[in-house]
Amino acid sequence: MKKWTWISLIAIICILFTGVGKANAAEKGKRYIGLHDRILPIEDIRVIDGDTKVPLKDIANYLYLPVETKDGKTIIQKQGKEFIFDHSTGTTTLDGVDQPWKPIASIDGQLFISVKYIARETGFQFEYFQEHHTIRIYRNEFNHISHEAFKEVIKAHGTKQPPVSTSNASKKATVYLTFDDGPNQSTLINNATLEKYKVPATFFFLGNQMKQNESIVKTVSKSGHYIGSHSMTHDKALVYNSTESFIAEMAGGAELVEQLTGKSANLVRVPYGSKPLVTPSMQKSLIARGFKLWDWDVDSNDWRYTDKQAGQIVKNVQEGVTKAVKSGDKDIIILLHDRSQTTIALPRIIEWLQQEGYKFKAYEPDNHIIQNFLRDPLL
Repeated sequence: MKKWTWISLIAIICILFTGVGKANAAEKGKRYIGLHDRILPIEDIRVIDGDTKVPLKDIANYLYLPVETKDGKTIIQKQGKEFIFDHSTGTTTLDGVDQPWKPIASIDGQLFISVKYIARETGFQFEYFQEHHTIRIYRNEFNHISHEAFKEVIKAHGTKQPPVSTSNASKKATVYLTFDDGPNQSTLINNATLEKYKVPATFFFLGNQMKQNESIVKTVSKSGHYIGSHSMTHDKALVYNSTESFIAEMAGGAELVEQLTGKSANLVRVPYGSKPLVTPSMQKSLIARGFKLWDWDVDSNDWRYTDKQAGQIVKNVQEGVTKAVKSGDKDIIILLHDRSQTTIALPRIIEWLQQEGYKFKAYEPDNHIIQNFLRDPLL
């Protein structure tokens, strides 16, 4: 009798420990955070006491959360609400009221925040897909796909094909992803996506935007991307008013890049493209000042579309690149913009280019590629 009692006890213990093992395995499974119709490129997702938390700095980029740290406190202000995390006590207050739990926590030296908490408190709704370990954040006023359709997005994200081998890629053309009109909040999202896929790119920033977003300029530069000038204002009347105003606009942006990053910005992209707006006098002035000029081979036309139409941007790039390759182009410059619809399209654009075997490069000053509508070999 004692023998069977011991056997039963051992069996029960094994079952219990097996169950715990499975539960822990489930806790450690790959998790995703979705925003509207896409999966965010956030890697460090943790489940703490049953609550999903992500780095505050990451989610702040995607939800446009202004974050400020001073006097030992981190402050977030959004939707008329103020969240304060006290680093000395580890407590969080919302509009001065202590929160009874820890929606924000310091873990391994950085702040993590509850996804559901910040979504709910800033006007978002959320849906949890338990089978896929995914939380989807969304707003009803945003035209988004159904939850059933979003499950397919999760599945596709989790079963991405790896990039093709270097031997295959070497046979393909080189692509240069370029982004105009930053820096802004979309710049941060595009930069995060590029980091995730380990893809270098070229940004053409506006001077007036750089003055307001110095930290973004520095972030992009530190990520290893090239930054060029896209003028100070992007105002057609001001930029092209005269040769003097044209050079002042382009040089002003280049000087700001150098001031903020310590790196020269000799490559420029003029607003609306160089032809027919750039006059022979402006052309000569660019050359005299030592500037190089890039237009583009493939126009994504991303500015024409809404967030919901991001798929068309992907299609435009695919068709444009395919056409450029057929024409024999070995260095393909793709025009994109720092806009919300582009942040949605970018992961799919990169994945397609990788799967097709294209190589990525940022602009290299020592290996200048001539691409301007003026057909000027000196630019």
